[in-house]
Amino acid sequence: MSKPNFRCKNATELLRYADQIFQKLIENEDIFVDPVPSLEAFETSLRKYRKAFVEASFRDQRAVILKGQAGKELQEVIYRLSHYVDAIALGDPAIIVAAGFRPSESNTARYDRTPKAENLRVSHIQVGSGIVRIQVKPWTPARLYRYEYRKKGTDAWASILHSKSTIEMRDLDKLQEYEFRASYIGRDIEPNYSDVIAALVV
Repeated sequence: MSKPNFRCKNATELLRYADQIFQKLIENEDIFVDPVPSLEAFETSLRKYRKAFVEASFRDQRAVILKGQAGKELQEVIYRLSHYVDAIALGDPAIIVAAGFRPSESNTARYDRTPKAENLRVSHIQVGSGIVRIQVKPWTPARLYRYEYRKKGTDAWASILHSKSTIEMRDLDKLQEYEFRASYIGRDIEPNYSDVIAALVV
């Protein structure tokens, strides 16, 4: 398996690499539809670091400290994005590169199988709203949660990646019966889906 990684030796390299990833995610938004964290959050962190980088060039001690803090925040955002890209790419280095990341040099690592998602529940937020809440038992090592749904009787599943074990789904057709399933995304990114649950959207 190849997976995204980043190793920035200095502040200039981090800024350049973050810019590259941001631009690639925009250019390939058809592949990376709903990034986690969002592009808005990424852009905010990137702008904050760029400003801190400029201000620290004057060697003011406080500015240097703030630059370091902003840099750690930006690296955390990139790290979380790498999990999202990893889940989308499923080991395909071409998709990893399309996101601006570097594929890992080794593809020989083997990880324990992700456990089957448990205790999937579907509930309605409010009758008439057409909004349903999907919940699955949390799994601490999960990088992301993959939720899938389809109209009952159809074959293709629609997929949503989310950072939490609960998600609200909107824009579903009312008075239609849907099927739902979920999977944890861990170090082994191969999905291991829950049992399928059917529910009428009202």
